[in-house]
Amino acid sequence: MKTYCPYRICPLGAHIDHQYGVVSGAAIDLGITLDYEVLNYPKIILSSLDYEGTILFDFKDDLEQNHDWADYFRGVIKILKKNYLLTKGLKGCFQGDLPSGGISSSSASQIAFLSAICKINEIHLSKEEVIHIVYQTEHDYMDLSVGILDPSCEVLSVKNSLLFLDTLTNYHQTIENEAFDKGYQFLVLFSGVKRKLVNSKYNTRVEELQSAYHHLHMDIKKCHKLRDIPDYYYHENKDNLGQIEQKRSEHYFSEMERVRKGLKAWRDNDMMTFGGLMNQSCISSIHNYESGSPYLIHLFEITKEVNGVLGTRFLGAGFNGSSLALVEKSKIERIIKEITTRYLNIYPELKNLFKIYPILLTNGAEL
Repeated sequence: MKTYCPYRICPLGAHIDHQYGVVSGAAIDLGITLDYEVLNYPKIILSSLDYEGTILFDFKDDLEQNHDWADYFRGVIKILKKNYLLTKGLKGCFQGDLPSGGISSSSASQIAFLSAICKINEIHLSKEEVIHIVYQTEHDYMDLSVGILDPSCEVLSVKNSLLFLDTLTNYHQTIENEAFDKGYQFLVLFSGVKRKLVNSKYNTRVEELQSAYHHLHMDIKKCHKLRDIPDYYYHENKDNLGQIEQKRSEHYFSEMERVRKGLKAWRDNDMMTFGGLMNQSCISSIHNYESGSPYLIHLFEITKEVNGVLGTRFLGAGFNGSSLALVEKSKIERIIKEITTRYLNIYPELKNLFKIYPILLTNGAEL
């Protein structure tokens, strides 16, 4: 038996879903597959082609973090069994189409795993419930200050469309662009270096944004995040913030504006504008959010200069992993060759690891 969940991209809306910002994203035609067999007793046996070792745990265990790659699945079971009776487990193996880093592989693997466990135990979850369980697993169990961007894109996306999601209200719309596929395509560029959010500066950046929120002294307290702060109030009071707080909050407010402009550009098939916004977003991620690794920064600098590339930015948090590029479809082969040559001139040791993948926008996971 198999379950599958696509990975996701986020062209605009980086680092702001945990502040209840408005984001964009899409599921892609690459993802992660869980091949499994049913166990008629409540035990999980997991392996992965991307990670070493086989993981075993029982539903009756305390299911606390063991600091290995299977912690996400312990978290899913711990949260799920609070509300549902789980009598059957599984023995399974994960296989991903891409190396982890920036494409929400942790979220995708949880959804594939959750789909299998629910099917086995005859549990029927709505899309919103799936998103919430993944959010709880990462936020409450794994102690990552994430938002709902990743699972939302992997569940709510529609083929040939971009998802625009308000992470405060959960309002979303999928906007099809029929002309996009005729002239343009997205590429995922894997830097050759994997990353883990748990050991990155991800939570530190969220704490810095929260500090900015508290120092802005706004009486409106709907969600206790920067989303509470109107643009005009921020611009009137940003000089009261410390240097770090100013930089982090500047990224948030400018990224919100880029998503709004990107929505119109996507509707109009104005990919020059959309790509320019992606470049601006990445520059802000580097200078204001300070999230890029040397590998991804070099990759960004190389990619944006290549003829036929309209825009590029980090995928995910930017702490190693992958980047995204928007390109002219007719020039893909030359673009891939030029980027690869220039990047490997800097990092020849990554020759067998660096990869570029043309991708299509696809439907979210079937639950």
